[in-house]
Amino acid sequence: MKKTDSHSLKIVMVTDVFDGAWGGGMVSTERFVRVLREQGYDVTVLSTGAPAAGKAVVPGYYFPIPAVKRIMKKNGFIFAIPKRDILKKIFEEADIIHVQFPFLLGYGTVRLARKLGKPVISSFHVQPENILYNIGIRNDALTGMLYRFFNRILYNRSAAVICPSRFARSELQKHGLQVPGFVVSNGILPRFRPVDAVRKKDYDKYFIIYTVGRLARDKRHDIIIDAIKQSRYGGRIKLIIAGRGPLEDEIKTRAADLPVPADIGYVDDDELLENYNMADLYVHASEVELESMTVLEAMACGLPALISDSRTSAAKQFALDERFLFRSDDPRDLAAKIDNLVENRYELEKAGRQYREKAGQYSIERSCHRLISIYSMVLEGRQEELLRVDVEVDAMILH
Repeated sequence: MKKTDSHSLKIVMVTDVFDGAWGGGMVSTERFVRVLREQGYDVTVLSTGAPAAGKAVVPGYYFPIPAVKRIMKKNGFIFAIPKRDILKKIFEEADIIHVQFPFLLGYGTVRLARKLGKPVISSFHVQPENILYNIGIRNDALTGMLYRFFNRILYNRSAAVICPSRFARSELQKHGLQVPGFVVSNGILPRFRPVDAVRKKDYDKYFIIYTVGRLARDKRHDIIIDAIKQSRYGGRIKLIIAGRGPLEDEIKTRAADLPVPADIGYVDDDELLENYNMADLYVHASEVELESMTVLEAMACGLPALISDSRTSAAKQFALDERFLFRSDDPRDLAAKIDNLVENRYELEKAGRQYREKAGQYSIERSCHRLISIYSMVLEGRQEELLRVDVEVDAMILH
């Protein structure tokens, strides 16, 4: 097959949710679409939501169990229905189809794409633990079953799978992934960088801890709150939690008796960036992460990150050393690590510079280049390269 002119590619991004994205996988998809379009690529989005230029719309539905429906709504997610006539019209014009989520829309996409002879790439954004932990289920056997189910209905039917970290790829492979898996970071937008940020007047006297993420069970905001209560410096620590989600009221109640009132809730993009640059320490307690865009954003702004060592999280890969790791589900250990960093401000400032330097390898432009290279390999039928499952994309010949 002749070499692909990548800028002439017609790419279809298939995602259950695109409008107003604020969950990790949804935000990542929106960013890749935006940057690829800025780079001149022809990208059509297939999703639920409102009609727009460069977007085809399918209907959506909520899981028909009231409790699950409430959780979905509060997490900003809806399942898409794969209407065959809509999909067929869009796919017939596509060169490559990229599925983001392993649900009904993804399954319908891969079935139809096969019949049309169109190659499908899939992204791994949803850990089974994300789903199960948020409905109160912790069961390794059930988690394994869900991994294998996702592999069977989507990932093993794809030409390749995009994984945001080595950890993510390893998890799929442990549960039966049989197609090539490529590590491509979610990347960092250029806007996340050190900027001058003036603290609010009443923040001047505090050590500011910042954390960003859905207000959901798997993010473990409770651990951060309890750690501050146990800290020797609790009376000097100001906690800012940026996000929204189903546990907002519960988290606010838990934080109500902190020595210093916490700021909890949604922030806009400008305030998000300002807080990254104003805070003293970023704390990431999430138990379930395939990479963590928020840790990457903090790093890019030069904000040191103290990260949970959870066995189901890839975020710990970013920790500089043991000073910036704490035992998962252990507020006492987190409190001790916070106290040490409060007492060693020079080391904290030095770590911020090191984190900033480390973030340089994770630009979203670099990730987009990797992604386009994978598309080209699939379209050109370079099967020998595709079958080297354990070789990093940037170690391959991608020209």
